[in-house]
Amino acid sequence: MMASQLGSMLTNLGNLSTSDHASLVSINLFVALLCGCIVIGHLLEENRWVNESITALLIGVCIGVVILLTSGGRSSHLLVFSEDLFFIYLLPPIIFNAG
Repeated sequence: MMASQLGSMLTNLGNLSTSDHASLVSINLFVALLCGCIVIGHLLEENRWVNESITALLIGVCIGVVILLTSGGRSSHLLVFSEDLFFIYLLPPIIFNAG
């Protein structure tokens, strides 16, 4: 039963449109970068000059350069900033954590 459900999900993944595929890649890249920032920031916790925010900044700059080089300098819409996403999902935890 579980194998048939897995098979049907894999068939549905093959039928994704271009926009769905771009969204899926974008979300996976964002989650991978977030996990990388947390893990690397935690591993570098003993170093007093490199904290999690500096690690996140450096990883973001490196990934931005990689995206710029792979897109050939064109405008890449791989990671698009959404104000609604920021104000509804990202800002409240930042405010609650500061309080």
